[in-house]
Amino acid sequence: MERKNFLKQFAIAATAGPMVLEACKKTSSTDSSTALSSSTSGSTSTVAGEIPTEVEGPYPYVGGEITNPLQRVDITGGQTGVALALTLTVVNANKSNAVVPNARVDIWHCNKDGYYSGYANQSSVLGTQSYVGQTWLRGYQVSDTAGQVKFSTIYPGWYSGRATHVHIEIFINNVLVKTTQMAFNETVSNTVHTSTLYAAHGVNTTSNLADSILGNSAADLAAETLTLAGSVTAGYTGTLTLGLAL
Repeated sequence: MERKNFLKQFAIAATAGPMVLEACKKTSSTDSSTALSSSTSGSTSTVAGEIPTEVEGPYPYVGGEITNPLQRVDITGGQTGVALALTLTVVNANKSNAVVPNARVDIWHCNKDGYYSGYANQSSVLGTQSYVGQTWLRGYQVSDTAGQVKFSTIYPGWYSGRATHVHIEIFINNVLVKTTQMAFNETVSNTVHTSTLYAAHGVNTTSNLADSILGNSAADLAAETLTLAGSVTAGYTGTLTLGLAL
């Protein structure tokens, strides 16, 4: 799939592509199913503190996240990059942000060069690559008694037309209740993307606000943006609260 045309291709696939058909098989809440209906959907958040709903995107886990067998903290799968330790906290925005234990949180993202595992014929400025059958940079965890899940990964790269991001799906009792995406501070991303391991691909030319999915609401973007600390040398830690309307 040509990266610069991925939104167009995903929209076409919505009527015929097996990837989207698989996504539509998921049992989901109203907000998530609405988000899956459009590749350029505006983010939605109807309850104060709820993380906005976003489109799933064109590169979900092959077979669908609900059948993902990869329950693991370390999702790097041998991919090189600047270390990123994520702590995500699931809360119920309808109950004064009470923590939500036993929520399944799936994440997936591209590698430092902008490619996803599991897909063929992905094109970028570094050429066309196929990673069918591979599962790096994908996985899920179940929230603990503090509502937290933790992942060890690498700082994502980017691909044409999209700001740097991570995909997230949250399931309660095997029901999909939220599909969203995580954004990154652009200053930090620029620092990472000019560092040694990322330099061949370079700086992302699509800003958060120019992104067709993340950029339609500054308030929603703020709710989706990680709090980051660290450095290229030491790696980064990132935290984000995942507010649900349960």
